[in-house]
Amino acid sequence: MYWRMAVLSIVGRSTAAGDAMIKETLIQQFSTCYDQNGWFVAVRNALDGVTAEQAIWKPEGADNSIRETLAHLSYYNHAYLQRFKGIDYEYTAADNDATFKAGSSEADWETEVARFDSIMTQWRDLLNAADESKFDQPVPTKPERRWSELLADVNAHNAYHGGQILLLRKLQGSWNPEKGVS
Repeated sequence: MYWRMAVLSIVGRSTAAGDAMIKETLIQQFSTCYDQNGWFVAVRNALDGVTAEQAIWKPEGADNSIRETLAHLSYYNHAYLQRFKGIDYEYTAADNDATFKAGSSEADWETEVARFDSIMTQWRDLLNAADESKFDQPVPTKPERRWSELLADVNAHNAYHGGQILLLRKLQGSWNPEKGVS
């Protein structure tokens, strides 16, 4: 990921200009991964038009459906959003596999999509409002890491799973390539 390398190459800077560049790069990366197609389809755009039935489908041998993958994304984005806000958030899932658990009804699907959008909207607002120095601060639960490094990884994680969602849509024949990079 070109932007992850760019962020990490400037992370060592402690100047105001370097801090502003880190913030700007992370916000651009966030938008590209969440809702603005770039070299790949953003997660939100990959979800556009997915029905509850399509969301639970998975091919033989696949680990997760679109619905399960979105539950996983919501879980971790929510956890780090709370921590970025300064809340002492503890994981509630027993392990990573438990983060892929999702409901099965149409209402559950609509609720999960709305939850994801709410989390990501909060993230965007918080990133935009954050002081540039916040990105150079250590992450409370991982003091060896700075927020800039962790957020670059969270963005890459979102892009990775967005690609899985898009692949599932292609395999089920529900993706319209006119909606983004295919």
